[in-house]
Amino acid sequence: MIKKAMAGLMLVCALGSLGCSRNADFGTVDLRRVEEEAPIVKTIKEDFATKMGELQNQMNKEMEGKDAEEARKVAEDFTARGKLIQSETQNKLKSSLDTAISQVAKEKGLGAVLIKDAVRQGGTDVTNDVIAKMK
Repeated sequence: MIKKAMAGLMLVCALGSLGCSRNADFGTVDLRRVEEEAPIVKTIKEDFATKMGELQNQMNKEMEGKDAEEARKVAEDFTARGKLIQSETQNKLKSSLDTAISQVAKEKGLGAVLIKDAVRQGGTDVTNDVIAKMK
């Protein structure tokens, strides 16, 4: 989930930037390292796990003593709540990554920042800079 959001964001940023400056230098970022090393990612993931755990506990309590139909309705309600929490988490990660990449690209005069795994050669690795800027 989180990796897909980060990868999608990187692709959008890269495509948008390439269209603006075709011959500009580009940067690369290692998303695996960002996910492993950026403190904000760990914080957001922990917050997500806590909220989902609390939601699960609430659902379990509300399902006690319910018949099958009532339990199904409770489960549907909590599934929707879980999807909202997941969406909020993805948006936080996307926003943090997007802001960090934009700042680094601007500071370094890069026309694009691409996913490192997708680049065979070239580019300036800005992974450490992105990790440092993520808030």
